[in-house]
Amino acid sequence: MSPALTIDVDEPTGGDFKQGDWVRGRVRVVDGGDSRALSVELRFRERTSDYSSTAATYGDAQLHQGELAAGASFPFAIQLPSDCFPSFSTEHGELYYEVHVRSDERGSDTHAERRITVEAR
Repeated sequence: MSPALTIDVDEPTGGDFKQGDWVRGRVRVVDGGDSRALSVELRFRERTSDYSSTAATYGDAQLHQGELAAGASFPFAIQLPSDCFPSFSTEHGELYYEVHVRSDERGSDTHAERRITVEAR
């Protein structure tokens, strides 16, 4: 059985994240399941109507090894680079960040994402 995961992010005081801030939070296991490892990373994403890509990743870290039990919670902290691009959106496309969690499993892995906004300094 595959686990179900959610991501809680500690929102920064004063609104959006800024370059160099730490993105902190917890990965919660809603439904337990078989897993070899649980990892988290911060992704910088590009998206248009016909294109989607991960341009950069930060802080790839393993949070846990082994089966995931319902109710478990795993804290994380990933620092944004001091020179990272801000989030940006127009009618033609967007640049944004997401916390991405992956449970490594036999067969298809379980993934969860949570968007965050980074403002320019």
